Amino acid sequence: MLEALLACRTQDELRRAVDAYVKRLGFKFWVYAATPNGQNAFPFVMSTYPTAWMARYIERGYLDIDPVVTHCREHSTPLIWTSDGVVGNRVQQCAEFFHDAADFGLRSGISLPVHGLECAWGLLSLAGQEEKNGDSGLRPLASAHLLTAFTHEVGHRFAINAQTNMDIHLTKRELECLRWTASGKTGWEIGRLLSISERTVMFHLENAARKLHVFGRRHAVVRAIALKLINL
Repeated sequence: MLEALLACRTQDELRRAVDAYVKRLGFKFWVYAATPNGQNAFPFVMSTYPTAWMARYIERGYLDIDPVVTHCREHSTPLIWTSDGVVGNRVQQCAEFFHDAADFGLRSGISLPVHGLECAWGLLSLAGQEEKNGDSGLRPLASAHLLTAFTHEVGHRFAINAQTNMDIHLTKRELECLRWTASGKTGWEIGRLLSISERTVMFHLENAARKLHVFGRRHAVVRAIALKLINL
């Protein structure tokens, strides 16, 4: 199955192959992210994490405090975590973050950093709905390491292509909605300002997020600013 990963030619093929292997290891969810080298580069993300959790993650700005992201940016060793925080010799941290994730079915997992292949940093995180402590948490570690290496060998190419083919065209309305969102306006307020319904505002923001390859309005705003599509 690992060798089959190398034959993947599309993102859908890679997603299916990784998903099958992750489930063999006893996990339900996974996310692969890789950030290409470059000052304004944004992570390429493939994920089966619950959509509701991704929305909560963006809405609460968890990217700034996520200990998994912090670890994977700075280290090459794996991180094992549960709903109570990071396990092992490290001090448990950000308990509220992990408790929140557990409410969405992410109760334990392994996160493995990736570096190199024209990527500044990245990760493959495997998560499950059951608590895994002690030996049960360590058992799949070696296989998870192998899966990470094979996934990044293929996935980094999609990350690089997504960065180099960044020919994004947003409509005037999509840009207006992003600018007002960046200034802190709600969907209802933006609708009043632009004389359109709140539902139409959400439609434009969702379209913008899709074109920018991100989740949620907040992430769309950040990426639009980084790409100099809008200014604060």
